[in-house]
Amino acid sequence: MPPRTKNSDSPLTQTERTNASRSALIDATVTVLAAEGYKAASMSRIQEIAGVSRGLIGYHFGSKLQLMEAVVEHVRDVYFDETGVGRTESADTGLDRVRDHVSQYLTRLSTSPEPSKAMLVLATESVNGPTELASALRSAFAAQKQMIAEFVREGIIDGSIRPDVSPDGTAAVVQGILRGVVLINIVDPEDIDLAETRSTAIEMVNRQLAVS
Repeated sequence: MPPRTKNSDSPLTQTERTNASRSALIDATVTVLAAEGYKAASMSRIQEIAGVSRGLIGYHFGSKLQLMEAVVEHVRDVYFDETGVGRTESADTGLDRVRDHVSQYLTRLSTSPEPSKAMLVLATESVNGPTELASALRSAFAAQKQMIAEFVREGIIDGSIRPDVSPDGTAAVVQGILRGVVLINIVDPEDIDLAETRSTAIEMVNRQLAVS
């Protein structure tokens, strides 16, 4: 029997079934990467966690590597497009947007850590791994850096950020702090208070960027 939707007795269409199994595989990959690491993320293990038939990774993605690239793109798209990071209604200035980005990134790490952990696991694997995976991660990291730099430029234009601040340099430092917190949280989650770290990071942004 084909699966049915939650709110209807009508069977799912082929497109809906395809999208559901594809999403299940991506979600399962994120879960395995975050909890068990890259070596444990075999095709059989991912399909087991996803609850789908064997062979569907090949059907949907072609290979494990292409699945990992899809995971990187999915995490990036969800983070930037669906959550609206850095562009909340309270973000009236460029400085507000930088602060909101830091706040939301670290809040998301405390409430939904798996995607950030999975990305860091893949980043580590890509150092001496496939060039395709490294390329996908560079693109995702560059998108975040570019967005932060854009916020800084907006702040310089609207007068909330000092005009002598380097947008690209600031973006690299802020991104490094955020990614570093993820690493520390993975290695020793008991040794870091994310709420306190978030407040401190926001204070640092204010001190370094705000017009006196």
